[in-house]
Amino acid sequence: MSILNDSIEKKSIRKTILTYIGWTLFCGLFSFVYEHFSHGVYSNYMIWLFLIPLIGGVVPFAAIGAVQKFRVPERIAYNLYNSGIATLAVGSAFNGVLEIYGTTSDYMPVYWVVGGVMTALGIIFYLISGREGGRS
Repeated sequence: MSILNDSIEKKSIRKTILTYIGWTLFCGLFSFVYEHFSHGVYSNYMIWLFLIPLIGGVVPFAAIGAVQKFRVPERIAYNLYNSGIATLAVGSAFNGVLEIYGTTSDYMPVYWVVGGVMTALGIIFYLISGREGGRS
């Protein structure tokens, strides 16, 4: 791997980490504001919403960026993983909104299943990819 590719990959990982930090802050602020106006009704799905992009995004990509022997995920693994984390976050926010409102939905398990499957597939594709390059 050339020095140029290595530099581009580090910038890409740094950009991904900063994006996830932004989403973590947004989810925390969104939860705080939504629950502030919820008349004292709280939901754990809303309270802990910020943990999904923090633990699912910042932590693994910071590990990839910090450890030199980890490779940057290929595009399919990257897209599946990020889409899975986004689906889990949206599902948590939606479930929190429904709990605060005092209702339920039969479709809530779909968010968890689809988000979990996409995240797992992203991890599987990352682990089985043999190429030492970055995203193409």
